[in-house]
Amino acid sequence: MAFYEYGCKDCRLKFQLQKPFSQSKEDAPCPECGQPSKRLLSEFSHFSAIAPGTGAKIRDGAMEKKWNSQRKSEDFDKKNPDPLKRWREEREKSCDKGPEAWTEYANEQKAKETKKETYGENWLGREV
Repeated sequence: MAFYEYGCKDCRLKFQLQKPFSQSKEDAPCPECGQPSKRLLSEFSHFSAIAPGTGAKIRDGAMEKKWNSQRKSEDFDKKNPDPLKRWREEREKSCDKGPEAWTEYANEQKAKETKKETYGENWLGREV
């Protein structure tokens, strides 16, 4: 059961009644004149439902997470200044070529795809 506020049009009386939620939309009789009164929007709705200081705790927690994340990223950068070094070394071993040749290789692959699109599936990947 909840408290609801009602207002009478005729005598301008504002009053509260305790009713079950299922009857909350029904009009209530005015205690002074007996006329049906409409339910009003309660004034408590503009107050915060969060306990005092909770917003500061949430904000502080978010700032702490952000700080920890930045610190971890700085630590990672110090420990591993070039994260792609291992990848470059593996690529160089597998291709037997340095980084300059990789763009050339990529351009060759792109040219092969273009020719395949132009000539269809019958193109075998070599010039005739």
